[in-house]
Amino acid sequence: MDYSLGQIYGGASIVFVVGMLIVFIALVAIICILVIMANIFKAADRKKAEKAASAAPAAPAPAAAPAPVVEIAKEDDEEEIAAVIAAVVAMMSENGNGLVVRSVRRVGKNTPAWSASGRQEYIDTRY
Repeated sequence: MDYSLGQIYGGASIVFVVGMLIVFIALVAIICILVIMANIFKAADRKKAEKAASAAPAAPAPAAAPAPVVEIAKEDDEEEIAAVIAAVVAMMSENGNGLVVRSVRRVGKNTPAWSASGRQEYIDTRY
């Protein structure tokens, strides 16, 4: 049986519209599921925080943490050391867990040459 061009395009357009509707309905369902899961986890976190706050008695403020001690290796790269110290200070200010840096030392290059080359190429092309 021969179909006219209009019948072929009509059937194809129906398949296209139905397919697009299914895809968008699935995407909306996934978004709804993710929003519901996020709300459930937020509520669980709030309950844990309230339980921890009510269970822990008010403790006196801890004494000031000692200043970080940094041991610099023989080949000191000042920018790298400054970046490490800045990252540690930023982390300490966020959490307030009293982390103290005892030493900073350079570790040997134990990565393969192809990995180091790729990493260096990535860093060189970032800016």
